[in-house]
Amino acid sequence: MKTFTVKFDTVDNAASFVKAIEDFHSHFDLIYGKYVVDAQSLLGVMTMNLREAVDLRIMERDGEMERIMAAIAPYIAA
Repeated sequence: MKTFTVKFDTVDNAASFVKAIEDFHSHFDLIYGKYVVDAQSLLGVMTMNLREAVDLRIMERDGEMERIMAAIAPYIAA
């Protein structure tokens, strides 16, 4: 399991994030305070406060981490 901080500048940016991770077999959660949503669910992501950075927890399956890192790189908070 790995955790990263991600930030979405716009709704379109959040939607493109979901699109980038939707085909992976790994499990992704977005965590903001006490709230946890499925990061592969556009509806779930849209319920988050998109103005704030949130934690992305990845439970890797099938050795996908290298491809996942390439897919999420634009969304990782600096």
